[in-house]
Amino acid sequence: MKIFIETKKLVQKEKEYTVRILKNLMIIERDKLYADLKYGSLHAYLMYELKYTDKEACLRVNAVRLMLKTPRAIKEFEEGKLTVTNAAKANQIIQDLNIKGKEKVDKIVDVASKSTKREFNKYLDRNFDKPRKEILILDERTIDKFDRFRKKNHSEELSSYEIIHILLERNLNKFNAHALPRGSKRASRRSRYIPVKVKAAANTGECANCGKQWNLEYDHIIKYSHGGSSEVENIQMLCRSCNQRKEIKARQTGFFA
Repeated sequence: MKIFIETKKLVQKEKEYTVRILKNLMIIERDKLYADLKYGSLHAYLMYELKYTDKEACLRVNAVRLMLKTPRAIKEFEEGKLTVTNAAKANQIIQDLNIKGKEKVDKIVDVASKSTKREFNKYLDRNFDKPRKEILILDERTIDKFDRFRKKNHSEELSSYEIIHILLERNLNKFNAHALPRGSKRASRRSRYIPVKVKAAANTGECANCGKQWNLEYDHIIKYSHGGSSEVENIQMLCRSCNQRKEIKARQTGFFA
């Protein structure tokens, strides 16, 4: 019947488009191109620009990161053997258990490509220890505090998981600042070292490009190696992704200011 022939053709097209989308996302993730649109991560770009759900975005982020780890994953996707779900699961276990080595990574990809979702989960359970995780059950009072945090910081899109990351990072940064030994080396006007007082003055608590509030790094607006000072006027906060994107653009254009 015509309906079956048409459906089969559409499914084949769907598979082709999935591979093309993942390859584009791989480039976007590799070069941190989402930072040009003021997103702090590929996940945020997928959710707020492409309108994927949180779960759909997580699957694609992990699938893309697997493709960046090994060409084998790209090949298996192109041949229609690897699903996004199994690829995401494979990357998650590789990342959580810090599995290194091309042979070990490719072995997991190979099994993921030949298995159904259930078979692959059984393989992982048999061969790998589960990474440490904790499940938190929040009461109404705690959830209300999370909501108040979002409202106060104008960050309604933040998940509770992301808020925990922000608060932990802020607390650890304060601890590290207080832990600085007395008599620590002070910076001159042309020192790469950023003094604690300058860090305190420059730390806005969010990325100057995308507004992200965690994974923040101090950045010389004009690079130190190109004459930039370590004074507060030349220091800004960038999240890791935006900082990496800045470096990538600088290398591509030769403009380092």
